[in-house]
Amino acid sequence: MSFLTPIAKYFGTIADRIICVVFAVVFAQVPVYIAQYIDVLSGAQMESQKMYDDLVGRAQKYELTIEEFLERLKANPDVLVKENAEASESAVNRYKNYTDALNALLHSSVWSKPFRLMKHYDPSIHSAMQFEPNLPLTGEGLIYALLGVVVAVLLIGLISSLFRVLFKRKKTEKAV
Repeated sequence: MSFLTPIAKYFGTIADRIICVVFAVVFAQVPVYIAQYIDVLSGAQMESQKMYDDLVGRAQKYELTIEEFLERLKANPDVLVKENAEASESAVNRYKNYTDALNALLHSSVWSKPFRLMKHYDPSIHSAMQFEPNLPLTGEGLIYALLGVVVAVLLIGLISSLFRVLFKRKKTEKAV
């Protein structure tokens, strides 16, 4: 079995390198995904802002805030007006959510961006995306690639330690 040790070490180091590269490439996709998510989110926010601005203009016409305007519409006994008020309120909430999410993502650090994305994640924005992986040649991409290498090295070390412990137990059991 001792003649296999150098071969196992050689393939182990190749596997380690491949794993590190894979993790680096996968982690480097985080800023790429976030950038594409921001692009789609900003388009959705801009479109919802048009409806929001229209509603604000209508409210100001009656010297009301947007909230007062919507409350008056919802208080109307006409079902058609109530349903339109609910749709308008939904549009206002969507605009506010998109604006909050966009501001959070645009004004966050490299380290907090993934967490801000998780907090403000919207499946409809994700489904509107057509994610295209690529190799980001930015500082942020480099940071996440290095983070991927660190995670890979830690996982490889953990798995190697587990195997060493398991094989030591088997050898000691055979010796007994």
